[in-house]
Amino acid sequence: MTTAASTFSELSSLPDVLSGSSLASSSSNLDFLAELPTNALSDLLSTPSALTTQSHTLTSSLTALTHTSYPTFLSLHHTSTALLTSLSSFDTSLNCLINVALPALDDAARVFREKTGPEVIEERQKARVVLEQHDKLRDLLDVPVLIDTCVRNGLYAEALSLAAHASSALSSLVAQTRKSLSDDEHATQGLPLQLADSLQAEIASSLHSMQLILLNTLYEPARKLPAFWKAVQFLRRMKAIQEDELALVFISARIGCLRDALDGIERDAGIPSDAGSLEFKFPAGSTVEERERDIDRQADDVARFLKKYIDIWREGAYDLVTQYTTIFLDRSHAGARIAPPADEDAEASSYIIRQTLPSTLLELLLPTLRSYLERAYPHLAPLATQLAYCSSALARVGMDFRALLSPLISRSVIGGFARDVRLGVEHEWSGVLAKHVTSRPKPSAPSMWLVATPNSVPAFKTLVLLPSNAPHSPPQVLTAFPPLAKMLNAYIRALNRLRMLAPVDTFSGIMDGAEKCLANAGHGLLRYAKEWQGGDAKEIQILQAAGAAYTRVLVPWLQRAIVEGVFSASHKDRQSGADGAGDPNAGEESERELSFIVREWESWLCSTEI
Repeated sequence: MTTAASTFSELSSLPDVLSGSSLASSSSNLDFLAELPTNALSDLLSTPSALTTQSHTLTSSLTALTHTSYPTFLSLHHTSTALLTSLSSFDTSLNCLINVALPALDDAARVFREKTGPEVIEERQKARVVLEQHDKLRDLLDVPVLIDTCVRNGLYAEALSLAAHASSALSSLVAQTRKSLSDDEHATQGLPLQLADSLQAEIASSLHSMQLILLNTLYEPARKLPAFWKAVQFLRRMKAIQEDELALVFISARIGCLRDALDGIERDAGIPSDAGSLEFKFPAGSTVEERERDIDRQADDVARFLKKYIDIWREGAYDLVTQYTTIFLDRSHAGARIAPPADEDAEASSYIIRQTLPSTLLELLLPTLRSYLERAYPHLAPLATQLAYCSSALARVGMDFRALLSPLISRSVIGGFARDVRLGVEHEWSGVLAKHVTSRPKPSAPSMWLVATPNSVPAFKTLVLLPSNAPHSPPQVLTAFPPLAKMLNAYIRALNRLRMLAPVDTFSGIMDGAEKCLANAGHGLLRYAKEWQGGDAKEIQILQAAGAAYTRVLVPWLQRAIVEGVFSASHKDRQSGADGAGDPNAGEESERELSFIVREWESWLCSTEI
């Protein structure tokens, strides 16, 4: 037993015995070998034959499979070979990547981070800020386009509201951006700030266009107070122009429009540039009536021009004063609270504007009246009425200039009457003298031209102006002396034209003009009488009768016709009227000249025993 036991212990297990064999390389073989000792002897004896049978079966099956599926085995072989080659190449590449490429990439990344890292971080911060403010930026980018659209469509309030909203949003955006980037000094100049500056520039450009449109509104002639009020209020809200500068711009714009309108009227009237002068050119040989008709036609053209000119000026001046007062001076207006408080300089500027505006407006009217008003005579009555209405209308807004009109009208009346006398009376008398006296080698006899019929000379006792003779009824005795009658008719035509407008302060000037012309005519007739060498008593009698008719009828009646017929005054009122218009020294000189001529005539008549 002991021997058997030792012998059994010395025996090794079958797997151990076959451990060096190739059969032990597979775990399934080892399991099979481990089970053999546990099988029965019969099973062990039948195992070789069973294994042989299974081997032949498997060999037959494999042979059949090889014959039937050899393409698969060939493909499997090629695939396995390619796979092994790929795995080998992948292993080589992976080893190269791990050992060479990754260390080189790590070194390159470290160098890149050291060299370009701050710039990349800054760009990432910028991108982060843009992403954070994306919604605000997207809304703000549309604001300049919306403001420009509002400006083009006249929605100025909406444009200012959008500009205020954009300015507030941009300020908030810039503040947030600077706060978030405060740790990086250079990053504060990033994209959001540049975008904000660009948006501010576009908004400022649109608002500048709006300001130009509003300022251009002030220069439009057809606009009225509501449009100007709206434009000025928007300009005040924009705070681009100071209050006093805005007032100056408004006044300059409206005066420019008024001046253009007045220049257009003067241009369309077609009146010659020398229309202010009183020099007329008449056809040779024209009669006094033809000259008067020509003068009246030109005067009517000038009067129509002045009527339209005064109407346009009145409307423009009244509108300008009321508009300026309402917009800039009427502090009770609700919109005045928008205006900034006025300092001392603004108050001084406003005072200067108020003081210079009336004179500036009158400079558009008075020079034209000085140039053309006298040319409109005798159609001055409606113009004087129109000017009085114009002054009264502007007096309601504190611009009463009636005191400036009276001298202009008076001078025009005096000048027009003097023109009528010069072109009518003097022309008629000078034509008669030239025909019978000055242009002949020997003057014509008095009977040839001084009387209608030499045999019917009026008696000397009838050549006196009776007190009962009405100032509007010319003396019939002068019809016996055609030259004096023609002169009287010319005076009557001039006085009839004067009656349409005869201001009281023109009394002295009218009287002076008439007496001066009378003195000139009397001087010419007196010289002819003194130089007459004919010895015929009949001719001397005619001269004496003509002189008496001149001194005792024509001169007194014309003086009475002017004093009582035109002005319904007396000779005592002449001195008081001399202070109204005209030159008092010139009036006294013409009166003295006429008195001298009358005295000379009386002396000559006395010397010839009349």
